[in-house]
Amino acid sequence: MYARAANAYRRVDLESAPRSQIVDRLFERFDRDVATARDAITRRDISAKASAIDHALQIVFELAASLDHNAAPELCGQLASLYEFVTNQLAVASAKLSCEPIDHARRVMAELADAFKQVHPR
Repeated sequence: MYARAANAYRRVDLESAPRSQIVDRLFERFDRDVATARDAITRRDISAKASAIDHALQIVFELAASLDHNAAPELCGQLASLYEFVTNQLAVASAKLSCEPIDHARRVMAELADAFKQVHPR
């Protein structure tokens, strides 16, 4: 019962949040997911690694899908390329159980998050 109420609260919070706040939350959650994946790889916990990388990938896919190529084709093309790079790095990290590609992906997403925060300060 409490879990259902908490999920309903989260859904209402997400649906009522400004778009910029949602994007900011996605970047923050991506960072937590890759930190979890990195820790799981270090511990050789394949299940936790898979779950964390899968969730991080879902975030990247959501960010890429939200790009409005008609509004800013050049910028969106560059962002799409960066998101593709991040996706590839996460796939390599997952397949090779390597932390280095996660670190590359994390740096790119951190730079994008910083740029986003400069454009949309809280």
